[in-house]
Amino acid sequence: MTAPAITSASREAPAATHAGRFRPELHGLRGLAIGLVVLYHVFFDRVSGGVDVFLFLSAFLLVGTFLRKVDRGEPARPAAYWARTFKRLLPPTAVVSLATLGGVYLLLPPERWMPALTDAIGSLLHVENWVLVQRGVDYYAADDSGSSPFQHFWSLSIQGQVFLLWPLLIAAAVLVARRLGRSPRTVLAVVFSLVLVASFAWSVHSTATQQEVAYFDTAARLWEFAAGSLLGLALPQWEQWRARRTARRSHRAGGPAPERTAVWVLAGWVGIIALVACGLLVDVQGAFPGWIAAWPLAAAGLVLVSGTTGHRFGVDRVLSTRPAAWLGDVSYGLYLVHWPLLALYLATTGKPRAGIADGLALILASLLLAWLLTRLVDAPIRRWPWAGARPWRAGLVAATCLVLGLAPVAGAQQYLLGQQREAEARAVADNPGARVLEPDYTPHPDADPDAEVLPTAALASKDWVSGEEKCTGDLAPAAGEAEQLDAACRVVPGDPGEPVLVSVGDSRMEQFSASLIALAQKHGWTVVTLWKGGCTYAPYTSLSAECDAFGDAAHEYLLRTQPEAVAAATTAYGRDGSESVLEGTDRAVSELTGAGSAVIAVRALPRLEVDPAACVAEHGADASECARPLPAPLAEDRPDAALLEAAGEEVHAVDPNPLVCPEQVCTPVVGNVLVSLDRDHLTGTYAESMQTGIDAQLRDAGFSW
Repeated sequence: MTAPAITSASREAPAATHAGRFRPELHGLRGLAIGLVVLYHVFFDRVSGGVDVFLFLSAFLLVGTFLRKVDRGEPARPAAYWARTFKRLLPPTAVVSLATLGGVYLLLPPERWMPALTDAIGSLLHVENWVLVQRGVDYYAADDSGSSPFQHFWSLSIQGQVFLLWPLLIAAAVLVARRLGRSPRTVLAVVFSLVLVASFAWSVHSTATQQEVAYFDTAARLWEFAAGSLLGLALPQWEQWRARRTARRSHRAGGPAPERTAVWVLAGWVGIIALVACGLLVDVQGAFPGWIAAWPLAAAGLVLVSGTTGHRFGVDRVLSTRPAAWLGDVSYGLYLVHWPLLALYLATTGKPRAGIADGLALILASLLLAWLLTRLVDAPIRRWPWAGARPWRAGLVAATCLVLGLAPVAGAQQYLLGQQREAEARAVADNPGARVLEPDYTPHPDADPDAEVLPTAALASKDWVSGEEKCTGDLAPAAGEAEQLDAACRVVPGDPGEPVLVSVGDSRMEQFSASLIALAQKHGWTVVTLWKGGCTYAPYTSLSAECDAFGDAAHEYLLRTQPEAVAAATTAYGRDGSESVLEGTDRAVSELTGAGSAVIAVRALPRLEVDPAACVAEHGADASECARPLPAPLAEDRPDAALLEAAGEEVHAVDPNPLVCPEQVCTPVVGNVLVSLDRDHLTGTYAESMQTGIDAQLRDAGFSW
């Protein structure tokens, strides 16, 4: 997780307060903050708190821009602001996004390509924070999360969203103020105070209950923008008060009286020290953006409030030096380039973090690329007279950059999907999967020996099984079940009046069920899916509050609807390498058969030692390095044998392991199909190819469709 950067302000057009005073220390503070972000990322693998400083400063500057318009009696014109702002933001974003995708293509395995393309689109559209939220809370996207080279765009996305929202708030507040005959500053202060209180309360609550979501949540960050906005409103009045106070002292002294600067010099240094220390003393990544985020905001506020002291030991003197100003100039570019360089380097080398030598090399490379990006892309477009002369021209430049950035990304996505579709069209001949294990299997005469493995490497992580429609009518969850099952209950429709099969359990059961769905469709059965990632079906076992609630609701649903058949795992394979029968499984099975449902008792699958997709990408489909023996417990007699015998003829045992690990060897590719998409889950493609073998087991166990 990384900090955002605001667009670099040139020294020709420096940031100023509403009072019109040039604030060189603000530009230097921006450079210092991005420097801390880079240092903490590269050397400490920590977050510095600079993210909050940038959110704070961006709102401070934004409010100053609009207040100057209000003072001049000009309309707010949010659309013009949007056009000019995104004209500055999008060109460097597009260049870095496309360059990063090039690095992903050249350096990372194919299974990382599609997630990177999704991230690139999210970054260009300034919604990457929500892409990361969805990926973080989506069980089925967990294997794609990784350390994305685009992860740092989350903060720019929040910033972009606020750049869209804030001008509307300001314009509305000014309109209300004029209608009520009030001061616009007073109304704005009320509006931003309300936003601050509401967002801060939500941030504290969300950070305590779902910190991994709160970190990327726009609503949980708005209070930081509101704080910067309130400072933007108050600071000019504060500076005017200080100026009047100095003038009164001069009058009483009968001549010029210098302002007492010692306290402001001290305040400035306290702010800088607090900012530097924040990332060292606080787990920013694990604790923000709750109340503790006020720490870096207060530090930055102290620097701004201390102002330009003119003292030779003042912080403003240091932040106004040429190196600090240069770092401020390239801060946007430095933020954009440093994280992709670091992420790609660590992913390629397999290191958890950079050392001294390679870390310094990464920082130097980042500085050079940031300077080039600023010099060749950012500054020319920002200073382009034609584009800046009219808002519509600025908007045209922004839209053009957006199209130029999105077009190749969308094209690459379609190319990868096209590869998958083309391979699927020839799957019968080229990708038989588990069908090669059938005794009478003969290769297709048109089979291509060089055909690509399915699912293709770039899309393997997306090969999940799912129902087609939401459960409705008699198959819909009842009132007491709906809270747990509404999202989980899906239907693959069969012929009207034909039997119903319910597949229930966790994501491992979900993936295996592709074979059952294919068989059910052949016989016209309807399939209902009740799947929840990480929660096996165990209604009489205490697993977790979330899984227990799901298991209880699913069991009530099954007893109420009484489907003709229920497919569930009756053994579990733990991460400790043992296979077991969960407590209460016999009771659950007995109650299901007593209600008139046949039970398909599925044996647990192994958990692999290596990531099959990554291993195949590295060594090839036939690499012996990727094969592992079937774990010994799964090669022995089933631990639920007694349960199956006692349950009688209505329970039908299925063991997918001979199809998943033929001859007790778990190879990553069988019949030119990738068997597993990760260490724990079959690919839907391979599970579907197992249908003939599973059907044979069901017939042998006495089950008939």
